[in-house]
Amino acid sequence: MKNVLLKVVGLILTFAVGFFLGGLTGDVNVAFAAGSGFAALSAYRNFIIQEVQAKGYALDSIDITALATALGNYHREHRDELAAEVLLDEDFTEGMEVLDDVTDEIPLPNIGITDIVQPGADKDFNPTEDALKFGARILKVRDCKVDLLLEPWLLEKTWLGKMKKASDPLDMPFEKFIFDYINSKIRENMRLKAIYKGVYNAAGTGPADTMNGFLKILADEITGAKITPVVTGVITSSNVIDKVEATHDALGEVYKGVPTIMKCNSTIFTWYCRKYRLDFGSNTDYNGQPIKKRVQIDGTNCELVAEPGFGSSQRLVTTKADNFVYGTDSTSGYSVDIQKADRKLKVLIDFKSGVEFKEIHARGLAVNDQV
Repeated sequence: MKNVLLKVVGLILTFAVGFFLGGLTGDVNVAFAAGSGFAALSAYRNFIIQEVQAKGYALDSIDITALATALGNYHREHRDELAAEVLLDEDFTEGMEVLDDVTDEIPLPNIGITDIVQPGADKDFNPTEDALKFGARILKVRDCKVDLLLEPWLLEKTWLGKMKKASDPLDMPFEKFIFDYINSKIRENMRLKAIYKGVYNAAGTGPADTMNGFLKILADEITGAKITPVVTGVITSSNVIDKVEATHDALGEVYKGVPTIMKCNSTIFTWYCRKYRLDFGSNTDYNGQPIKKRVQIDGTNCELVAEPGFGSSQRLVTTKADNFVYGTDSTSGYSVDIQKADRKLKVLIDFKSGVEFKEIHARGLAVNDQV
């Protein structure tokens, strides 16, 4: 009863403050509206606090034990959804083949076939020697982890700031907000620092150390003379179209006849679109405003695709989309543990991730010489 009376008194005083401030305008209607608005905001804040307390933590004193339990329960209930958000989100897996349930290594077999058709005048059996050449690149996923010491009250104010209507605390409970916050950072780390630019270092401490990314794999293959890059030199806003087309032209003829993509950094993509518009004007058939950050290269079956994961690298990578392979294990390789640590929370997340090209040879993969 005492708490109810205090809340009523608080609302009255809040109304009075708003009425006074509004009264400074000299208009009674404005004063009344201001008082009512202040009171409504106060009542809504009380509602939010009540919802928070019902979850086991409060605005001024979070129950860490209750929050750890709530986070654990939320993870168990939504485990598959959370694993998919972290490991299989289309935000960074688009434009590549995704292999799930990879626990360590898996071969990516490919077959090379030489010319096998002969004139039929000779009726003797005359097989082509070494016509079939079997090979397999190995996709390896490595252990990755997140060790996070979380101070919940630092996130609580941000969470409360997102509560705009009465149903929001139910639609976005605090534990969901925390997981969304963590998962979005994991996805950002993996895409921008690991999948493309990573260089594996078991003794490292950052996302770039978790795996050899696509750009590292290509650099090693170029060093090993497996592929020869197209010499483009530095790409600029003036020469970008010529350099993109020159790199595409290095593809084998068979691969030019099938759908391919050329991945590049976001700056090169922007330069290409603006240079095309400057030289040839806007064209509605050209998709002049490519919302999805991809655009067709004229006269080809290839799309230029902006990939934020390339960072500042000027590498152009042209191949079939399914030649980019991303592996993970969202079933047995993903786990989350929540532990109370004094007034903080320990969040321990383990997962597996890795990338590889399905095939690397001059016919099916064209790159330039920029790193």
